[in-house]
Amino acid sequence: MTPPPGCAVERATLKLSGKNVYMLILEQFNPGRVPAERLLRRGSRSCYAIMHFGLNTFSGKEWGYGDEDPAIFTPAAFDAEQIVRACRDGGLSGIILVCKHHDGFCLWPTKTTPYNITRSPFRGGRGDLVREAADACRKYGLEMGFYVSPWDRNHPDYGTPAYLKVYQAQLREIYSGYGPAFEAWFDGANGGDGFYGGARETRRIDASTYYDWGSTWKIVRDLQPDAVIFSDIGPDVRWPGNENGLAGKEAFGSYTPHAPVAGREPAPGFACCAEGENGHADGRFFIPPECDVPLRPGWFYHPEEDELLRSVPALAKIYLRSVGCGGFLNLGIAPDRRGVLHENDVRRLREFREMVEALNGEDVVSTALSLSAGEEAVVEFGAKRAFNLIDMAEDLSAGESVTGYTIEVRIGGVWREIVSGKAVGLRRMKLLPEIAGDALRFRLTSAVTGAARLTLACRPGPAELLNPGAEGAGLPDRENYLELPPGEKRGMALEWLFAQPISSHGFLYTPVPGRWAGTPDKYRFELLIDGQWRTVAEGEFANLRANPIPQRVLFAKCAASGCRLAATRCLEPGDEPVCGAFGLLID
Repeated sequence: MTPPPGCAVERATLKLSGKNVYMLILEQFNPGRVPAERLLRRGSRSCYAIMHFGLNTFSGKEWGYGDEDPAIFTPAAFDAEQIVRACRDGGLSGIILVCKHHDGFCLWPTKTTPYNITRSPFRGGRGDLVREAADACRKYGLEMGFYVSPWDRNHPDYGTPAYLKVYQAQLREIYSGYGPAFEAWFDGANGGDGFYGGARETRRIDASTYYDWGSTWKIVRDLQPDAVIFSDIGPDVRWPGNENGLAGKEAFGSYTPHAPVAGREPAPGFACCAEGENGHADGRFFIPPECDVPLRPGWFYHPEEDELLRSVPALAKIYLRSVGCGGFLNLGIAPDRRGVLHENDVRRLREFREMVEALNGEDVVSTALSLSAGEEAVVEFGAKRAFNLIDMAEDLSAGESVTGYTIEVRIGGVWREIVSGKAVGLRRMKLLPEIAGDALRFRLTSAVTGAARLTLACRPGPAELLNPGAEGAGLPDRENYLELPPGEKRGMALEWLFAQPISSHGFLYTPVPGRWAGTPDKYRFELLIDGQWRTVAEGEFANLRANPIPQRVLFAKCAASGCRLAATRCLEPGDEPVCGAFGLLID
């Protein structure tokens, strides 16, 4: 369980010989390596939505500053039932509603702050969007979950002890007033610049202590005992360290969270999130990954993205790297300014369901296995059978055990290895080139407990998904991504000049974790077109301090002979821009 580069943690800090405060808190909410019953009850309900809709929908931002006028919230045709039906028809089992984002605007008539939906024209100032969404979910058989942002860029008390009472009161209103919840979603974005009641300043908090997670999580557990709690570090499901919807190819459900600084307590917004991608074979707790990714490039609706939805092959890759890697898939949806899902989004959700159904078709063969480490089992087909997908799941009643296996197929009397891997856990799907054989041999090479029980199935999968590519699925494949060498520094800008024009439609900026001086959180991107620098994109990188992952920005396709990234504001003052990696999305 070696920490990744940049995560300075000694292995000794992960041992429980000297339990830290967080471990004691986590043990109150998580039974350890054996999955909590609330996770096992999910069964096939592994795909659901998270819905972003609020002031940002109308301001065009991803992160509101907290000073936006509630009067701009004017979804004249809001139709919760249309949104819920589209999710149902897309095969999604539930919707997590973003009830309050970082701008602090509440979509329900809360008593905790005047910055809420009653100050907008919606339903004549008497609306409750959370209520309408919850009622629609109940009507159409979907589960309801809630996200209430811990960070509040509007509230004057944020950063002081008084705000915790406000935040916990908001949680009590939501989790006691809108029916059963299947999930409580806690974000890791904590502190920074904001309106803060007119102060317009930067406020920092200690993410490991400020929110008193022991008492805050307890509110959810007491009011909604069946709800799964998500955060960077659990206690029920964890963040995989990216917003591309991807768990590690050999991700374990078992996990031991810890802080990025030795001797400190881990917490949402203060954790070695990169370890969430793969987990730990010998992890102390069973906290599987929940992989979040927006259907569009952004989390909120922007009209210029109507034709930029993730493709079905991209969604297939995401499904196989989330659900197919022992996790859950949380797909971001964003109603438009009318208050409904755009017709392109509705269509893509239906196509998503068809793709998932194709991957979960009829089995050619299925069997249950019980083996000790070093043992093997042979499954006879009875005749030659063709398949290209293997689907496995562990019996987790005693905790996750498998740490190594190989699978062979008998072809013409000869055994041929087709798959080897480490983790199985909740589920493991392997899409392969088509194979035709008359028997399969599974060998358990290693296991934490020395033995394991699991189910194994083989089935034909859709051939067109064999190479789903990466368009719209996080970092593009190398053929679509041109990484540029370090650019020439010109003040607080990085500049690249090309030997010949390059056609591009976006860029990827990767920050350097922990090097905040000079790291831009606001940017301007320019292209050199016909000898003139033209701004093609500008805005704010979201949550870089807590989530230092590649930032993907799209713009209208054009050819240019140079590009320039300018830092218009930095996380901390610096003399030059800091860049881990930079590349163009090319045509």
